[in-house]
Amino acid sequence: MRLLIVDDEQFAVEGLLYCCDWKAYGIEEVLTANRADKARELLNDQRIELLICDIEMPDEDGLSLVGWVREHSPWTESIFLTCHSEFSYARKAVNLGSFDYLLKPVDTEELLSAVSGMMAAIREKEEYESYNQMYHKYLNLWQQEKPKRVERFWQNLLSRSILSFGDFFDRELAGAGVGLNPDDQVLPVLISIEEWSKPLSPRDQEIMEYAVKKAAEECFTEELPGEAITDKSGVLFILLYAGGVEGEPAAKKISLQQLTAIGKRFIQACRELFNSIVTCYVGSFKPLQELPGMCESLKTMERDNISRTQSVLVYLPQDQMLSANSNSEDILLDDLISYMLNGKRESAVQFIHHLTAKLEANPCFQGRHLDALHQDTLQIIYHFLQVRGINAGSIALFPDWTTARIRGLLQYRHWAEGIVSAVMEAEFERQEKGGVIERSIRYIQQHVEEEISRASVADYVGLNPAYLSRLFKKETGQNLIDFLISVKMNRTRELLDTTDMPVSAIAQQVGYSNFSHFTKMFRKQFDVNPQEYRNVTKRID
Repeated sequence: MRLLIVDDEQFAVEGLLYCCDWKAYGIEEVLTANRADKARELLNDQRIELLICDIEMPDEDGLSLVGWVREHSPWTESIFLTCHSEFSYARKAVNLGSFDYLLKPVDTEELLSAVSGMMAAIREKEEYESYNQMYHKYLNLWQQEKPKRVERFWQNLLSRSILSFGDFFDRELAGAGVGLNPDDQVLPVLISIEEWSKPLSPRDQEIMEYAVKKAAEECFTEELPGEAITDKSGVLFILLYAGGVEGEPAAKKISLQQLTAIGKRFIQACRELFNSIVTCYVGSFKPLQELPGMCESLKTMERDNISRTQSVLVYLPQDQMLSANSNSEDILLDDLISYMLNGKRESAVQFIHHLTAKLEANPCFQGRHLDALHQDTLQIIYHFLQVRGINAGSIALFPDWTTARIRGLLQYRHWAEGIVSAVMEAEFERQEKGGVIERSIRYIQQHVEEEISRASVADYVGLNPAYLSRLFKKETGQNLIDFLISVKMNRTRELLDTTDMPVSAIAQQVGYSNFSHFTKMFRKQFDVNPQEYRNVTKRID
């Protein structure tokens, strides 16, 4: 910080200049002036944070000078010195925002106390200005983003954490401010980041994932309005609105050819700009209440895709068993539990859609029939939970699903699809937790001395690598690659402890052909390189 002393009395200036070691108090430079115009020149030429100014000077009083300082050097804090103690001087000093008002002759301790207070005030002001600049920077960025409640709405809808029928859904939709009506249709595109072409730190990966998300939003929403959202399981979706948004002209549905072309351009941009390998899974337009099912179908596509990467893959219904031309007597409600127990969620949903379409066309269908259908469906749900050994409490909003009143076939359709999907998803997640993760861990441990990778683990369990990585992180809290490296490094340590093999041979033994990379991974795990580790353990022995 710089200090400027302004006083027409040379002895007074020197007394202040040499009254203490200013550098010891954090003052880097002390400047002096015996006239107000000289002080202005200094203040114009450089940044001066502290001003000690006499009030009575022949050319111009200090009050006038400080008034000028407030306008032209607002970062400068001022202390007035005067031989007079009149209240009028003090009042003017206060009005000018002076930090303090001291009487001559000034006591050194009193002066240093005042200067220390000024410096603290300046630092506080600088911190506030720095914070304010940062705040406004991020405020502008935040204002450019869609309100967080919009993304929370989509996350809750896709995870079936809200009831997607009747008044329940209407209230949630209105409260979110999405700008859509309950009967609007949405097309989801799942963006799967398969891998990064270059190694990234966790922080850099988060930044690049955000960049991919924003790029996807820019590419896919050129033709239709929409949102880029990340669901609760970490999957990135682009949601395109067929009907536009409130206050804007209605949009037209986009063709699959257009979406495919956009997806290919996006995949190329990700490869060139973000060093990422990306695959796009394109769904079809669905009413909002049916969107969770469509998104789950895309997740299934991603899960089962183990060969086609950097592609735009279009969803096609996997089960066409229920033809729209079937006779009503062909539809048996017992078929629903069969589809559920066999894990055919799409077939179960198609069954519900076909059933409601048939019943809507039946003029004899009445309210009492709807009540019976509702109760029969609930019995199927409870039977499924009992057979699979699933605790109903583990399913989000299960009491709300089971106690909801159904007031029409359309509500029944949305309710049945929601509750059937929710219980089947619970069973699917339970199977994956117990099976896939355990098999992956066992495979890594059994093949620790081979050159295995994320892709080879995924190939062994029959899943898409990106899907397996996300599932592994969700269930274990650890990245699959980090776990793989950890197992290899623990095996390395074991070989260092129990054998006399050269370190280079051990590197080959655990599947590392690049010795430099092997050493780097070991140091990252244990804070020493392999040779240093062996030397230390031998000395201990």
